Amino acid sequence: MTIMGSQNGAVRVRGHEQPDLNDEVAKRVAAWWWGRSDEDIAGHLSTATLISHDPINCSIYLARIADDTSQFRALKDWAYSAALDYVGAKGTGQRRRSMVESFRPDWGRQASRDGLAMVLWPWRLDEIPGINARGRQFGCGDQAYRRVRDEVQYRALEGFVNYMFDLGCLVQGRWTRDMIHRWEKATGGDWGKVA
Repeated sequence: MTIMGSQNGAVRVRGHEQPDLNDEVAKRVAAWWWGRSDEDIAGHLSTATLISHDPINCSIYLARIADDTSQFRALKDWAYSAALDYVGAKGTGQRRRSMVESFRPDWGRQASRDGLAMVLWPWRLDEIPGINARGRQFGCGDQAYRRVRDEVQYRALEGFVNYMFDLGCLVQGRWTRDMIHRWEKATGGDWGKVA
């Protein structure tokens, strides 16, 4: 796998252009993922995963930046769980009124996959059918479909951005108080004794 620049500064990975790779950290991560030696990036990724708000954030980041397909099953499962959590479906243990009364598993799974896809491949949004087309396809309300899709998209994008921020800080050698707190919680260590 080769990574090469293009005239607009973006980078092509596996035959498609990824605008995120204008970022130097993302370029290094993609290059490392596809075989280039970079011990610093490997260490930073490990630390970012350790302190991540949610373990799935690393998979979201790598899927978007490096076109890592190895975690797609876990990502789809996470997206559907996020959808179920949002709608308050039976079996989630929530005792609140459902946010989407008409929720059904058939279109809920598709809405969650669409929301995730919008974060993983934002350069391919025109290939994802809109809510009207999905509503007709599944016989569900457009607004219900949009709510579920948008919630999963929001959660996935938040995870991506949080992970990207932490990784960027680590590469630059900057630790925020929040990152230190998460490190201490994950390791049980005292940051003052390490730093």
